[in-house]
Amino acid sequence: MSTLQDLVIILDNDRSILASLGRLLPAHGYAVRTHDNHEDFLRAGQPEGPACLILDYQLDGDVTGTAVHAEMHSRGWKLPTIFLTGHGTIPLVVRTMREGADGFLTKPCDPQQLLLEIDRALARSRALVKERAEHNRLLDLAATLTPREREVVILIVAGHLNKEVADLLGIALITVKVHRGRAMHKLGAGNAAELAQLAIRAGIVKPA
Repeated sequence: MSTLQDLVIILDNDRSILASLGRLLPAHGYAVRTHDNHEDFLRAGQPEGPACLILDYQLDGDVTGTAVHAEMHSRGWKLPTIFLTGHGTIPLVVRTMREGADGFLTKPCDPQQLLLEIDRALARSRALVKERAEHNRLLDLAATLTPREREVVILIVAGHLNKEVADLLGIALITVKVHRGRAMHKLGAGNAAELAQLAIRAGIVKPA
């Protein structure tokens, strides 16, 4: 059973599918948003909270679900996706899963199997939302570093000792230690290894 915070988005040009799922999913506690064309779906944007997408493999005209999925990726969207198709084949399933789909069901699909796939997709979405929130929090912490603290962090992560950092920046050794301690406190790092990991995640330094 889902909570009302979980959103299931349905993109399908078959209005009967939209209507049936629009009745089924709210009865199981999901919030639902439906679209019958890909332009409206893309215009609506990526949800902020946990969400998944039920995506028809063949949309209007030459537009395919995989093309929409690729466009989502190009925009940086992380929206777990379950594909629906009326003519599933093994090569089609394999290709779709390789392209990042979280599930693949043929129409008409078993409601219980669909609900199971939705729960799996939403669990992944919750993890992604949490990861995104933690990353944004780390970026906010990194933004509190002074320019000098950032310089010290970059040099420390590059493997320089405190004395070497002092020589490179032309400042006193005690000053380096102060800047290093403040930077570690701001980022929540307990040691040099944690400082390096946090600095990479925050984009202060690039991974080797």
